Amino acid sequence: MKNKKPISSKFWIGISLKSRLILSFFLVANFAVLHAQNTISGKVRDSKTTENIIGATVSIKGTTEGTITDLNGTYTIKAPANAVLVVSYIGYENNEKAVNGAQTLNFLLKEEQNNLKEVVVVGYGVQKKANLTSSISTVSKEVFENKPVTNAAQALQGTTPGLVIQQGSNEPGQGTNINIRGIGTFQSGTYPLILIDGLVGSINDINPNDIENVSVLKDASSTAVYGSRAANGVILITTKMGKKGKTRVAYDYMFGFQAPTNMPKYAQAWEYAELRNEALINSGLPAKYAPDQINEFRKMGKGTIWLDELYRENAPQSSHNLSVEGGSETTTYHISVGHLDQRSLFEGNDEYGLKRNNARLSINSKLSDKFTVTASGAYNGTTTNEHAYWTEWLIEQATRIPVIYPVKDENGNYTLPSGSNSNALARLSEGGMRTFKSDGLMGSISAEWSIIKDLKLKGFFGANLSDNNSHEFRKSIDYAPYKGGGDNESSVKDAYDRTVLLNSTLTLNYNKKIGENHSFSGLLGLSDESSERRWFQARKIGIPGNEFGVLGNGEITDEANTYGSGEEWGIHSFFGRVNYAYKEKYLLEGNVRMDGSSRFASENRWGTFPSFSGGWRISKEEFMEPLKDYVSNLKLRASWGQVGNQDIGLYKYLRTVNIATQAYSFNDNVANGAYFSEANQDISWETSEMIDFGIDAGFFNNKLSFTLDLYSKDTKNILVNSLPVPGIYGSGSPTQNMGAINNKGWEFSVNYSFKTGKVNHSLTANLSDNVNEVTDDGGRSLISGYDVVTMLKKGQPINSYYALKSDGYFQNAQEVANGPKQTFNAAGAKPGDIRYVDRNGDGVINEAEDRFILGNPFPRYNYGLTYAANWNGLDLSIFIQGVGKRSMWIRGEAVEAFHNNNEGPVMDYHIDRWTPANPDASYPRLTIGSESANNAAKSDFWIEDASYLRLKNVQLGYTIPSRFTQQIGITKFRTYITGQNLFTLTKLKAGYDPEINSGAATSGRVYPVTRVLAIGLNVNF
Repeated sequence: MKNKKPISSKFWIGISLKSRLILSFFLVANFAVLHAQNTISGKVRDSKTTENIIGATVSIKGTTEGTITDLNGTYTIKAPANAVLVVSYIGYENNEKAVNGAQTLNFLLKEEQNNLKEVVVVGYGVQKKANLTSSISTVSKEVFENKPVTNAAQALQGTTPGLVIQQGSNEPGQGTNINIRGIGTFQSGTYPLILIDGLVGSINDINPNDIENVSVLKDASSTAVYGSRAANGVILITTKMGKKGKTRVAYDYMFGFQAPTNMPKYAQAWEYAELRNEALINSGLPAKYAPDQINEFRKMGKGTIWLDELYRENAPQSSHNLSVEGGSETTTYHISVGHLDQRSLFEGNDEYGLKRNNARLSINSKLSDKFTVTASGAYNGTTTNEHAYWTEWLIEQATRIPVIYPVKDENGNYTLPSGSNSNALARLSEGGMRTFKSDGLMGSISAEWSIIKDLKLKGFFGANLSDNNSHEFRKSIDYAPYKGGGDNESSVKDAYDRTVLLNSTLTLNYNKKIGENHSFSGLLGLSDESSERRWFQARKIGIPGNEFGVLGNGEITDEANTYGSGEEWGIHSFFGRVNYAYKEKYLLEGNVRMDGSSRFASENRWGTFPSFSGGWRISKEEFMEPLKDYVSNLKLRASWGQVGNQDIGLYKYLRTVNIATQAYSFNDNVANGAYFSEANQDISWETSEMIDFGIDAGFFNNKLSFTLDLYSKDTKNILVNSLPVPGIYGSGSPTQNMGAINNKGWEFSVNYSFKTGKVNHSLTANLSDNVNEVTDDGGRSLISGYDVVTMLKKGQPINSYYALKSDGYFQNAQEVANGPKQTFNAAGAKPGDIRYVDRNGDGVINEAEDRFILGNPFPRYNYGLTYAANWNGLDLSIFIQGVGKRSMWIRGEAVEAFHNNNEGPVMDYHIDRWTPANPDASYPRLTIGSESANNAAKSDFWIEDASYLRLKNVQLGYTIPSRFTQQIGITKFRTYITGQNLFTLTKLKAGYDPEINSGAATSGRVYPVTRVLAIGLNVNF
C-alpha cells in the first residue's frame, strides 16, 4: 500500500508528453494573467459635493491589502488585473469596482442612507438598529458641535421625544433639570442615570465636542439591565475614539456675546407716581405725589430700572477645542483638549463667570487577533466666580425698587431708597466674591479576550474622582452717608467635598448564527460599584478691615454653618441578556438584573428586575416584496419590564445620631444637642413597571422614516419620608413605602431627506406628551408649600397646584354684597377686587374649603423641529423647540404691584388695572398693604400659560472647497455664524422666561435666559 501512487500522479503519468506541455503552458499563462500586478490610481469624491474625501480606505476585495486616500483624495495601489477594489469611509456606502485591467478608477461615494445598518449603543454593548425591540433614541455628534452652549444637556434639549430638559437658572455654572417620560416618584431622585463610556458621570462636566453619540434608553426593556437605578431612564454617552490612518488634527473656535432675554417691562416714572397715588387712595391713604412732582417725573422718562442696572448689555463667551487622532491597524488614539470661558451678565466684577478646561485621551490597541485593550482618561476643571450674596436676594431687591430712585446719588454714593437695607449693585461691586472650584478625574481600562470565535470575555474597571471646593469672602458694605444698611457683617466660608466612585464589571458575550435563519446572542455579567464621600465646611464672622479673607482672620465661629461628615454606599449586581432572531424577521429579547444595595437592610437588600421584548419586521415578509421600492422598513415592537429606584438617600433603615448646634440652654450657656433619626428597616425598592408599544417605519430607501411609541409606567412602593405624625409622638416620621404613580404618554419622531436641484434638504421633527397621575396616595392627601401650594392626591397629577379659582372682578357694591364673603382683609372685598368661586356653597370664601386643583408645572406636548440644507459648500440649519402646554404659578414682586407693602414694583401690565371706567382690565384695582390681601390670595389668577415656541438655534456656514485649502495643508476650512435662543413666542405676561423651572422662578428671582450670537471656524489638518 505504501508504494501505491496517488490518483493525481497516475493521471499525470498517463497522459502524453505533448499534452503535458500544452497543459503546463496554459496553467502558467493563466497564472500570469490572473496575478499580474497592475498599478491603479484614481480619486475618491463625495457624490453630492464632488469634494475630495481624505482618508478613505481603498482595499482589494478578499485580501487585507489596502491604502488610504491622501490630501487630494487620491490613491495608488497595486492589484491583479482581475481584482475588485472596495472603497469605504465612515458615513458613506461602500463602493466596489472591478479592475479589468484598468489603470485609473475614480469613485463617487454616497452618504449612508440605509440606517438599518447602523448600530446603537445599548446597556453593556451595541445592537443593530434594525433588530432593536426596545425604545431607544439616538443623538449623533452633529447635535453637539458648533453650538454656543456651555453643557451637553443644553444641546440635547428638544432633540429627542420623551426627554424633557429645563433650565433651573442660566447663570454660569448652573445645571439643568432632566426627566425621561415624566416624574415617577414623590420625594426620591428623578434624575436619569448618566453613564459616560460606562462610568457614572455628570452631563454638565463633559465637553460637548468630545461626544460621539448619545443613546437615550426610555422603556424598561432597554433599561432593565441597569436594574435598581433605571426607573428614571438611562442616558449613555459615548465619547470619540481614534480611527486608523495618518494623524489628523482638528481645531474649533467660537466667540460670541450673550444678552439677557425676557426681561420684565416697567411703567415709566410718571406712570409709577400716578399709580402709586391711586393705590394709596384705594387703600384709604393720602396721595404721595403732587402734580408738580409727577410733571418732574415725566422728564425722567422710564427712570432707573434697577433690574437692568444689574446686567451688562452683553457679555463675551468663547471656546477652543483641539483634537488629534490617528493610528495603525493595531493601535488607534484620540486626544482632545478644550477651554470654555463664559462671562457673567452681572455687573460689578469682570471676574464673574465660568471657566472650564477639559482634556481627554483614549487608546485602543489590538495586542493580538484575540486580545484588545482600551484605556481612556479624562480631566475636567471648572472655576465659577460669582458674587458673595445669593442671586435671589439681588434680583428680589432690584425688582421691588421703583424707577424714580437712582442707584447712585449725584456724589456717586450707593443709595438706600424705598426703605431698603441694601443696594444690589453695591453688593455686586463691593460685597466680595464666592468661588467654586471643581476638579474631576475619570479613567477606565478594559480588556476584551476572544476565547473562541463567538465567545468574548470583557473586563472593565473605572474610577471617578471629584473634588469640589468653595471659598466665600463676603465683605461688609458702608452705605454712608445713608443711615442703616444690613450689609455690615463680613464673613469667610470655606467648604470641601470629595467623592471617589469605583466600578468593576465583568461580562461574557456570546454571538452565534446557526444556518441562515437563526441568530442568538447572550450576555452575562457582574459588577461592583462603590462610592465614598467626605465633606466639611467652616464659617467665621468678622474680618477686620475687609481684607485677607481667610478663616484664620475670623473673629467668631458660626457654629450653625461649621460642620463636616461623610458617607459610603455600595451596590453589587448580576445581570444577563438573551437575544434571538429568526431570519432577522422575528425578534425576541430578555433582560434580568439582580441588585444588592447598601441603602436597604439585609432582609430587603436584593431586588430582581426582569424585562421582555419582541419585534416583527414586517418589511422582511414575502408579501411585502412588491412594496420594497416604497416600504424599506416596517417593524412592530412591544416590551414589558420592571426597574427600580434606590435614590432615596443613605441610612434610612438605620437610626443615626444627628448633632444640633445651639439646641438648648444649659447653666445660662447655649449648648449643642444630639438626637436620633427615625428608621424603618422594612423599606424596600421603588419599582416601576412599564409597557411599551412601538412602530418603526421607513420609506423610499429610508429617505422618509418615523417612529411612534405608546407607553404606560406604573411606579409602586414609592418612598416617602415626611408623612405627618401626631405632635405627641415627639419625633419625625420614618421613610415608608407608600403610594403609586402612573405615567402614560406617546412619542413621535420623523425624518425626511430630499433633494431639489443641487440643494440637499433634511427635516427632523419630534413631538411627545406625558400625563402623570397619582394612583395611590396612601389614604392621605399631602398639601405642601406656602407661596406656591401644591397637592399630592389620588386621581391628580403629582404636585398639582392647589388654589382658589377666580371668577372675574366685583364690579360694584351690590355684587360685593350679593357675592360670597371674602374676609382676607378686615374691610372685606370691594369693587375691583378679584371674586372667587365658592366651591362648597357656604357663602364664605375659605382657603381650606374652597380650593381647586388647577394644573401643574410639568410641560406637555414637548416638540423640536430641525431643518438643514447644504449647497456648494454652504450649509444652513434652523432648530425650533417648544412646549405646547404648561402652567406656571408666578407670585410676589414678579407680578404684584407694591408687593408686601413695598413702594414697588409697577410693571407695564399694571397700567391696565381695574377702574370704574376700565371694568374689563387684566389686573385688579391697585392697593397697598393689608388692603391687598384679597387680591394677593393664592388663586389661579396668578397661574399663567407658560407654553412657548423658541427659535433655539440658527446656523449658517461655508466650507471653502478643498482644492483651494489643500495647497496649504488644510483638509477642511469652515466658517459660520450661529445664534442661540434668538426669539421666543409666549403668552407669559410677566416677562419672565417660560422655560425656567425652579423655586426661585416662581417669584421671578432668577438669572435670565441668554441670547447668544457667535461666529466660529472649523479647521482640519
